[in-house]
Amino acid sequence: MDQSCTLSEREPETSWSPTTTPGSDHIEDIIRQIRTRTPISIISARRQMREPRRRLRIEKRRGSGATKMFETYKFSVMDSRASIDGSDASSSSALTVITSATSSCTDPWSSSGGFVEEEEDDVNWNEEDDVVVVPKLEPIDDVDMADLSDVKESITPETPSTGSTPATTKRPRGRPRKHPKPTPESTAKVAKGRSKTGCITCRKRKKKCDEAKPSSKTIWKSGKEKAEEGMVTMTCQSRADELIASTARLRRAGSYTLPKIQLPALINGVETEGDRMFFQHYITRLSLIFTVEGEQNSAFKNMLLPIALQHTGLMHSILALSSKHIDYRSPYGRDFLQQHPGIDVKTLEERSQFHHDEAVKELVRQEKSGDSNVVTAATYGQILCLVLQTLSDANPNGQHRFHLQHYQRLIQESPPEDGDFLKFIHEFFQYHICADELIALPQFGTRLLAPDEWELPNTVLQPATVCLLGISDSLFLYMSKVTNIRNKIRENMEQGIDPVIDYTSLYRAAEIDAGIREWTPAWPEGDSRDLAGLLYKQMMWVYLWRTIYPPKTTNWKPDQRITKAVDDGLTLLNAFGPRDPSQTLILAPAFVIGCAAFEPAQRDPIRKAIGTVKAYMEYKNSDTALEVLEEVWRLMDAKDEKSWDWQRIAHDMGMDFLAT
Repeated sequence: MDQSCTLSEREPETSWSPTTTPGSDHIEDIIRQIRTRTPISIISARRQMREPRRRLRIEKRRGSGATKMFETYKFSVMDSRASIDGSDASSSSALTVITSATSSCTDPWSSSGGFVEEEEDDVNWNEEDDVVVVPKLEPIDDVDMADLSDVKESITPETPSTGSTPATTKRPRGRPRKHPKPTPESTAKVAKGRSKTGCITCRKRKKKCDEAKPSSKTIWKSGKEKAEEGMVTMTCQSRADELIASTARLRRAGSYTLPKIQLPALINGVETEGDRMFFQHYITRLSLIFTVEGEQNSAFKNMLLPIALQHTGLMHSILALSSKHIDYRSPYGRDFLQQHPGIDVKTLEERSQFHHDEAVKELVRQEKSGDSNVVTAATYGQILCLVLQTLSDANPNGQHRFHLQHYQRLIQESPPEDGDFLKFIHEFFQYHICADELIALPQFGTRLLAPDEWELPNTVLQPATVCLLGISDSLFLYMSKVTNIRNKIRENMEQGIDPVIDYTSLYRAAEIDAGIREWTPAWPEGDSRDLAGLLYKQMMWVYLWRTIYPPKTTNWKPDQRITKAVDDGLTLLNAFGPRDPSQTLILAPAFVIGCAAFEPAQRDPIRKAIGTVKAYMEYKNSDTALEVLEEVWRLMDAKDEKSWDWQRIAHDMGMDFLAT
């Protein structure tokens, strides 16, 4: 009788799912027996009268791709008695076991590697002709061929022990455990399986993930995906190139033009880089040198700028005033140009003239049609800017007087309703009207003030309203009266009347002298404006003395009184710092005191004082005033009677300017 293991064709195959895989020890025992070709009779003798023998044959099944998928174990149930007495064992029933190549090497049956005993009422075996039917084999998801080969290699053949035969244990009855208890060996052994925490990239590539932290967040893409993305990019680029080319063809053909869109100016009149330069200069520098009130109380900024934002004509006037003030040859002007390298002097001068022309056009138009408060206030502001703009003229011709006359007419016809604005413009214009009499020759109807016309409005008599010296504090009231006496003496000189000063004029001069002595500044003692008030008081007395004492009456011998008055005036001039805001008030007293400087030693301090004013104000009228003074001093040294009449000297030189 053949002792080899054969497969019974008539027995049904029985398979297990991965959760019910036979114990590895039991299978390996069978495999060793087959490989060593151990005689069945010996094994039967060892097992003696135990349960029926099973004959086993291993059959490897492969898929359509010649890949090993399962191993099939078939057991033939034999009657042990037949093997002993020589009966045929082919009638024994067969048991087929199919295991997955990826089955774990651990024994899921029981902790001892055998079967688990269960209660008989729980047994649900279907026995038919001694055939045991096992559960259906479940499909295995995501079978990795590499994992199958790893498992196969991990099973190493063992040689049977040549020693004593170990005691065999009785085969447990019942169904195998669905969740067998772990053994120390199974817990110590690391199971090889698919990682459940692997990254998406490794899963797409079907590679074993090391679960390390990625160095970048770039998601792996297959070659097909990259090719599709490249095709989309090429298509988009091609369409963009076609659009650009077609647009270029249309432009060349003249059938396609882009819409011309230009953003409006944020501030009316401020449109170019040069305009912004002029606007910046006015805000940060020019508006501060016109007043002694400081930046916070500067009416040139706090009153004029809000109106200019609503009125384009006033904005043009402010920009023209600012542009005329900048001297591009001075250190300040050169530094200002370096801050704006994209623009040159020629462009700035052209833009300056543009603003001046536009301001005049708007002034004429508004004068004809405007009647609102905003337009009226803007008109006063434009006239003010035009008056100050004449201070920058290198060759002044009395243009300022035309604007001052315009103001006198407008203030009678349509005074502004705002009280604070009224005080501001009245003080500004009256100051310049009186200062004009220091230089202007009263002929051909050029005098702005008629004899004894001076009157101060009751609304501006309070000292708290004083912004410019001489107006609200009534000091310039005496200047106007002194000018009247001077004009009378000039007429007597021209007519050959002797004496040139009559007794009526002497009496009026005595009254003026008393009024000047009693006058006090409106500001507190110690304020730089208080010092400027004392300087104006000294100027007024020198103007009075220099008027009633022509050189001919003194036989060209300087009086000690006038010499001392000039020296005291020089002391006051020297007390002002070069950046003192009161420098805006110093040119007029420096000019008048200089006209009485008979001593050559007194003239250098005058030159220095006027130079300081020029450095602070940066207006060309300082140079004009010094030029007229140099001619007066020349006539003094020549003992020429014309040195008394500096108004005529300035007129003959063609220097009709404002000494403010």
